[in-house]
Amino acid sequence: MRYTEMFRNEPDVLTVPEAAKLLRIGKNQAYELVKNGSLGAIKLGKKIIIPKPALVDFCRNERNYLVLLP
Repeated sequence: MRYTEMFRNEPDVLTVPEAAKLLRIGKNQAYELVKNGSLGAIKLGKKIIIPKPALVDFCRNERNYLVLLP
């Protein structure tokens, strides 16, 4: 899937709660992903924003996948 197709109808930058909603995770978990560097973000004063390409990179990164073996 190309970047232009993934989250194409979403704004170019997102707040952490907006990104959490798109990822279908809780807000606290999204803040934790930002804190540990798994989800790229920019801090502007007290505000944290997530560029859309960082969200796409997070979804494409194989290290974020859990593999369940039988």
